[in-house]
Amino acid sequence: MEKIVKLAEKLGQEIRNHERYRQLREAENKVLADPEAKKIQDDLEKQLQRIHDLESQMKPIEVEDKHELTRLQQAAAANPSLQGLLKVQADYFEMMNQVNNTILMALAPSEDDGGQD
Repeated sequence: MEKIVKLAEKLGQEIRNHERYRQLREAENKVLADPEAKKIQDDLEKQLQRIHDLESQMKPIEVEDKHELTRLQQAAAANPSLQGLLKVQADYFEMMNQVNNTILMALAPSEDDGGQD
């Protein structure tokens, strides 16, 4: 198991040193440094959580809640700091999905082992 943990640590270091990870951290810091962007992000997260809570409790979502969500989504889309964050998040998540898929493919039974686990 120690070998696997060391490989995971090495993978984590490689990810941390990758350009997509650095861009993600820079974009997150820009949002934190932009009070308007941070407020929009916080309000949007709260509104999304509110709607999720209502849905999970099988309660109706009021028109006002839908309008507020739309307003916050539009404000986020118009904010340059949040636009930049969304772009680099997509790039980073694409990379991480490729990493996860590669690991999953390596775990899948192959013809060489006759499908045995």
